[in-house]
Amino acid sequence: MKLPVTALDLSAQLAEFDVWITPSLGEVRDTVRFREQMAAVVSTFEALGKATNRFHDVADCRPAVIAETFVRLVRGRPEAEVCRTLEALASVLFLVTGRSDNNAKCQFPLYLRDHAHWPELPVVRKTRTGPELSAVRVPRELKAEKYLGIVANLGPFPEQQQRLLEQFVGFLLDNEACVSQLWSIGHSFFVLKHFGREQDLLAPLVIFQVRGSVAASGGHDPEELLRARLLEWGLEAGADFNTIDVVLGDLASLAATDPGRKSAVGRLPERIKTRAYDFVFPYRTPGWNPCVFVQAQFYAGDSGSVSHKNVDQTSTSRAAVRAVVPEARFVEYVDGAGYFSSLNGDLKTLLSSQTTASYFQVRSAAIRLRRELQQIGFLLPIDMEHAVLRAGGKRDKVRRLLVSEGYAPAEIKRAVESGLHRGLITAEAGGSLGVSRARRDLVRRYFLLDVAARCGAPATDSKLSGSLLVPGYGPFFGAKLDTLAEAALKLAPELVTDWARPTSVLGDIRWLCDQGLAMSSS
Repeated sequence: MKLPVTALDLSAQLAEFDVWITPSLGEVRDTVRFREQMAAVVSTFEALGKATNRFHDVADCRPAVIAETFVRLVRGRPEAEVCRTLEALASVLFLVTGRSDNNAKCQFPLYLRDHAHWPELPVVRKTRTGPELSAVRVPRELKAEKYLGIVANLGPFPEQQQRLLEQFVGFLLDNEACVSQLWSIGHSFFVLKHFGREQDLLAPLVIFQVRGSVAASGGHDPEELLRARLLEWGLEAGADFNTIDVVLGDLASLAATDPGRKSAVGRLPERIKTRAYDFVFPYRTPGWNPCVFVQAQFYAGDSGSVSHKNVDQTSTSRAAVRAVVPEARFVEYVDGAGYFSSLNGDLKTLLSSQTTASYFQVRSAAIRLRRELQQIGFLLPIDMEHAVLRAGGKRDKVRRLLVSEGYAPAEIKRAVESGLHRGLITAEAGGSLGVSRARRDLVRRYFLLDVAARCGAPATDSKLSGSLLVPGYGPFFGAKLDTLAEAALKLAPELVTDWARPTSVLGDIRWLCDQGLAMSSS
């Protein structure tokens, strides 16, 4: 259903942001990143246990034996898997020794020169007769990832592979303190494993490892949460929205796939350097040019240097996009406690920018982002489904209703045909349309949300009681609960059968609140 548009000044937008804020999207321990890293660290300690007799004695932590064990472990495996295993080993050694890859990348080349006396590194060269050894000079800077990639590539030559890996392990364990730290944690790991508590020991270390990337994303990936919402609205992944980041150069390939885009997409500069956009809408929808560009930034804590850099890049990036897509609209997907506190100045800068069309948060996407897509004339499947409910399924009435809301006839035709093809709506007897049974509950709940947005009003503290509050129109905006169902039935009389029991409409309201899309004020 077409959502009302309102103009809010900066202070009202900031006040709404604070009310609908999502401080954190979960504990670090609950994230995929934590679980993956924990599994990698546990596997690494298990392998190290084989090399050190389960860390029986500190003297067992010898680089030569560790290297030999890991070379045997990865023998015959795909190169990508070998890289992951060796990088997990490096990650553990960096963690227990307190070293960092940033420092090691400068120190390790000198170690190879002064300790191993290596001016060159062996590398594999592919020939017609098979892999052959070649050599490259040791660079002045050598990150662990690059070095371990060379080691992984030496699979056909295990002696050389072990030789290189031993030097890397020896570099990280080059003094008694580092060896002792590895032994202490490894020995404790196997002691606690007897009681099933080994992960309790490793959890603080893994949290320390991943907390930077997790803090920036708020614990869970806000982009994945948004993609789940987009699917709820009936959008098609890979067609109506992108599933990987989009850079400006990608627009050239988009134009090539649809002749209708070419006249609307400007000439690409020879050299393009711009930020990737997390979402563009509509992405590859037939007949559409990308219009809405979304950048996602969720900060659960103070990630100041990252945020400041993003703000500084915003104007340059947007100017580059506008040179190629003049009608581009820029929308910020921002949330998290960081923007409430130390990064509030950055939030004000983003929202007050003349090129920022709007913003939305995790909880306000269903109103704010949908409203942006409606404004460009893009008919979302869920809005088409709402029209089917309101029109009682009569095709002509559906069409007239959508035209009255500003949608072009060609866009209505596209959306209806796509909805029928994908089973979102059904063709009923007599040529009528219906909402699919699988989506009816979801469509009805969103309909109730939209009715609150259309029939609601700003609420003061004294008028909040008994209201369903929705975002997008200021900090406190909503409709009274006792009039909400009545207004919904007036727009879509056929919902009377869905809400035959009073508990049904209350269940829909509870779902909206549980999902964070609305708030009930008692």
